[in-house]
Amino acid sequence: MEEVLQVDESICQQLLSSGLNTEGIQASLKEKGISDDDLVAAYMDTIKKMRYSKRRNMGFTFMAAGAFLGFLSCVLTISHVLPQMFDFIFYGLTTLAVCIVVLGLYYVFE
Repeated sequence: MEEVLQVDESICQQLLSSGLNTEGIQASLKEKGISDDDLVAAYMDTIKKMRYSKRRNMGFTFMAAGAFLGFLSCVLTISHVLPQMFDFIFYGLTTLAVCIVVLGLYYVFE
């Protein structure tokens, strides 16, 4: 019969928020009494998934903010509400929006 490994999410969250590297996390797990290699690997996989999930959520947030800023710059450019700031809105705000979206894509797809 196959043994089911139980991973404590609170320990994973605590280790993730501590900012330790991989070796530090493994040493901390051994200090907590988790010395089974399979269980340590399960904890490391869970921590890696949590880290990637946090990074992916941040990427989606950046993409949404960049899309909103791009939409806002598009509307302001087309409506020509602020004619004295046309160059800033058309070139500056749009460029900033594209950069924020690309940063979000980087965080999602890395």
